[in-house]
Amino acid sequence: MDSARIYQQTQERLVALSATFDEARLSTVVPACPAWDVRQTYAHMVGLCVEVVQGVVTPPASDEVTARQVADRAGWDIDAINAEWSQGAPALIELMRKSTRRRYSLPALDAWHHENDIRGALGMEAQTQDADRLADFVLGGLSRGWPAELPSVHVVATDTGQTWHLGEGSDLELSASAFELARAVTGRRSIAQVLAMEWVGDPTEVAPLLPTLPAPERDLTV
Repeated sequence: MDSARIYQQTQERLVALSATFDEARLSTVVPACPAWDVRQTYAHMVGLCVEVVQGVVTPPASDEVTARQVADRAGWDIDAINAEWSQGAPALIELMRKSTRRRYSLPALDAWHHENDIRGALGMEAQTQDADRLADFVLGGLSRGWPAELPSVHVVATDTGQTWHLGEGSDLELSASAFELARAVTGRRSIAQVLAMEWVGDPTEVAPLLPTLPAPERDLTV
């Protein structure tokens, strides 16, 4: 996955998007990040960018760290937040280009999903560019560590033709768009939503194990 490119393009889209937000939108709660509003979600992304470059944080960041990143920027307006991001992003992008460790791709996943978290909170359509790459990054990781005692899952992206095998065989089959798969396996679909996806076989045992981040209690629409 070209995480540096994905991060750069996502960051540029988010900065441009924020220029259209009034105070009401900036103060809108983001259901995928229920402790944060839109401005605070931006503050977290900026904090992660700066602290990864400084070596303060090695991805992934804990909840305590992300909460501190937001608190450190409490009271900042969106222009100040974006100014810090625009200043810090080139160094992170360069680090992502040079690093071969998978953990340094995580800021790209974080920003891409938060872009859609924000768009969903504001009733905007999803941004689906690079969903195939995000889905492959996470499902590829799941395929390498799928517990042998669990039913195997053959996963199919209906729009891109990509396939993944979780475990040996095909006890179950899951079919969805690359975007839905990327969102589901990164904690952006409730377990009820995962169960309601297109399955062949009974997914009850495996559905709670597909999200690599905690699944939301409430359904998300984007």
